[in-house]
Amino acid sequence: MVKQLMQHSTFQTLASQAVASTFYQCSQPLLRGLAVVMLSASAALSSNIANAEYQLIDRVIAIVEDDIVLASEVRTKLTQIKAQISERGGAMPPDNVLFEQVLERAILENLQLQRAARIGMRVTDQELNETLNSVASRNAMTLAQFKASVEQQGESYLDIREQIRKDLLIREVQRRSVIRNINVSESEVNNFLQSEQGKQILSPQYSVDHIMLSVASDATESAKQRAKQKVLALRELALANNGFDAIQAEITAQFAEHSPLGWRRTEDMPSIFTGVINDMNTGDISEPISSDSGYHLIRINEKRGGVAGNITETKVRHILIAPNEIRTKDEAKVLAADVKEKLNAGEDFVQLARKYSDDPGSALSGGDLGWTEPGALVPEFESTMNATDIGAISEAFESQFGWHILEVNDRREKDMSGDKAAQQARMAIAETKYDDELNNWLQELRDDAYVDIK
Repeated sequence: MVKQLMQHSTFQTLASQAVASTFYQCSQPLLRGLAVVMLSASAALSSNIANAEYQLIDRVIAIVEDDIVLASEVRTKLTQIKAQISERGGAMPPDNVLFEQVLERAILENLQLQRAARIGMRVTDQELNETLNSVASRNAMTLAQFKASVEQQGESYLDIREQIRKDLLIREVQRRSVIRNINVSESEVNNFLQSEQGKQILSPQYSVDHIMLSVASDATESAKQRAKQKVLALRELALANNGFDAIQAEITAQFAEHSPLGWRRTEDMPSIFTGVINDMNTGDISEPISSDSGYHLIRINEKRGGVAGNITETKVRHILIAPNEIRTKDEAKVLAADVKEKLNAGEDFVQLARKYSDDPGSALSGGDLGWTEPGALVPEFESTMNATDIGAISEAFESQFGWHILEVNDRREKDMSGDKAAQQARMAIAETKYDDELNNWLQELRDDAYVDIK
C-alpha cells in the first residue's frame, strides 16, 4: 500500500508541497497524521479553500510497516533522555548520534506494539490501574497523590498512563516471543548446580540474632556452670518474649552482649554455629553453645532462599458419577449414593470403578489416580482426600465434574529439594540467556520490517 501511494502523482505533489487539504482528509489509515495542519484564523471557512493559509506543525519521520513515527514523538523522547542524562551528570552524546538512537528506539517500539495488536494482545483498565497503583505505592503515594504530583511537575498524567500501557504491552510481547526460544539442557542445569554461582543462589540465607556471655578461659567449672545457667534463663525469657530485642535490659543486666549476625549463608557463619543452625526453624532459639569465648545463643529470625522441602503425596483412587445427556444432576447424586452403599456392603472398589466411573482416564485401571501432589486436584477433591485416613473410603461428595467417592491407599513424604534446585537453576540460566535472545529477536524483528526513514 505504501509503495502504491508513493507512486501516485497526487501523493508526490502533496508531499512536495508539504500539506494540502485533500491529503489531510485522506481516509487511508496508513496516512494517519502524515501531515498535521492548522488553518489560519484569518481565513474564513466559507471562502475559497484554495486561498486559505496552512502551516506545517508536524511531519512524518518514518513509515513503519502499517504505522508511522512523527517528528514530535522523537523530539519528546529526545528531550526526556537529555534531561535524564543531565540529572545523572553523564556526558551528553552528540545530537546526531542521540537522534539516531532515539529514532531507532521509537521504530522498535512501534514494531512491537504492532506485533502485540496483530496477536490480539491488550492491557485492560484493571491491569493498568493495578500497575499505576503499584508505581504510586513504591513512591509512598496514593494514586490520587501520584496523579497530582505528575501534574504539578507540568507533565500529563494521561500521557504517562498511555506510556505505561504501551510498556506493559511491549514487555508481554517480548516475554511471549523470547521465552519460547530459550532452551536449557540438563547438562547446563547440572553444571550450574556444581558451580560457585549455583551454590550461592541455591543455598539458604538466615537472618541470625545472637547473644554471648563471656567466660574467662581460666574460669572454674562452677563459674562456667553459673554462666550457663544465666544463659539458659535468658533463653527462656527470649522464648517467652519472641526474641532478644524484647529482653535487652535483662541481657545487659547479666553482662551479656547482644550482637546480631544479620543475613548469612551457612558457609559464612562461625563453624561452631554451622552444625546447629541446619536443624533450626524460623523462630527457634538454640541451646547454649560453648566456645573458648563463653556461651552463645542464636535465634533464626527469618529464612530465605534454599531448596529444602518435603511434600506429602497421596495414592488415591476414585469413582466419578457425572451428569450427562441421559442423567440429571439429581440422578447422578442418587447413583453415587447407591455405589457408596455397595462399597459399604463390601463390594470391590476396582470392579465398581470399572463398571460405574465416568472418568475415562482412570476407570479401566479401577479408578487409580496414582501418587498425587498437593494442588494437582480440584479443591473439593483434595480437601476430602486429605481428611480421609489411609485405607478408608470417603462419603460421596460433589465437584465441578460430578459426584466422587474416593479411597486413600497410601501416603508418603517426598523430598522435593532436587526438583526445586533444578527448577531454580533453570530459571537462573534462562535469565542469563534472556537478554541475548531478546536482542536477537529485536534485530530479527527490525530486519524483517518495512521501514522508510524520511
